[in-house]
Amino acid sequence: QKTVSNMSTEFRTLAELCEKLEGTSKRLLMKDLAADFLKRIHTDEVEPATSMILGRAFPKWDQRTLEVSWATLSGVIKRLTNVDWKDFRKAFNDTGDVGAATKIVFEKTGGIRRQVMLVEEPLTILEVRRRLEAIAEMAGYGSRERKERLLEILLGAATPLEVKYLVKILIGEMRTGFFEGMMELAVSEAFQIPLDVVQRASMFTGDIAEVAAIAKVKGKKGIMNLQFQLFRPIRLMMAQMAVDVSEALREHKGKSAFEYKLDGARIQIHKLRDNVKVYSRRLTDVTQSLPEVVQLIRDQVKANEAILEGEVIAVGEDGNPMLFQHLMRRFRRVHDIEEMTKQIPIELYLFDLLYLDGKSL
Repeated sequence: QKTVSNMSTEFRTLAELCEKLEGTSKRLLMKDLAADFLKRIHTDEVEPATSMILGRAFPKWDQRTLEVSWATLSGVIKRLTNVDWKDFRKAFNDTGDVGAATKIVFEKTGGIRRQVMLVEEPLTILEVRRRLEAIAEMAGYGSRERKERLLEILLGAATPLEVKYLVKILIGEMRTGFFEGMMELAVSEAFQIPLDVVQRASMFTGDIAEVAAIAKVKGKKGIMNLQFQLFRPIRLMMAQMAVDVSEALREHKGKSAFEYKLDGARIQIHKLRDNVKVYSRRLTDVTQSLPEVVQLIRDQVKANEAILEGEVIAVGEDGNPMLFQHLMRRFRRVHDIEEMTKQIPIELYLFDLLYLDGKSL
């Protein structure tokens, strides 16, 4: 492994780790494998590696997106391999996984991949991150063609195993069975920090990859100092299902409050004076799509600093909630917002206050 101080860690080692994680269902083994990997890689590689192991190109709080469609990606795969697309479909039907299918066709046509490469240097974790950043930053006229060229260079420099996991990262579907909760366990073990401290820090930052990077450098003391940061969305607390009312009452030690479940969308609102941003359940910035929520918070929340959570619902002319898909049209709209606010008005129901004028609640 290239882990000497003056060398970068090859992306191959990350792909090999993901292959091992995918090949086992033993939680303890998965945790140990990931923890050992985090201990061995360089400090500046921890956040990119942790994000990519979880199937993300960038940190969770980062609003950049790759905007790579399957049409674009499949076109790049076809050009690099000259594969008969029937063979790809067969590989996909056999594996049920786009990344695994791509690996199969790259293995069959390995000689074609590197024809355009002048220097066959191994990809590193940081080089992959830099190339993903370049893809995300492509915008404007001709950006699709430039993205395709960058994708060709990236996949053309990779081995079939690396291609498998690059494709998974590009489409955001890692599917190794290794999720954030497992990564929290791995970070706890790798840097000898109590799990509850790691989980608390992960909640504050909204991103276990950032916690891992801080833990690598500053240890327990570093992540104990983490607090809420305005305009850095926080991982949401999700409800757990109960089999029946009796189970819920037992969990709550006999006392519960009952309320109607509104068919809306969870949002988190951050306010610093007149600056207001709204984030979705997936921690995506949806401020532009919900201008009336922004105005409502500016007008009625008098605190200088606040982080609030709630639900927005779409309402019809009769005042009753509209179907959920109508609300989703609001979240996806980035143009003609004013017209859409007339067609699909929304109401805000707040239910939690997490942070108020410098104090965590």
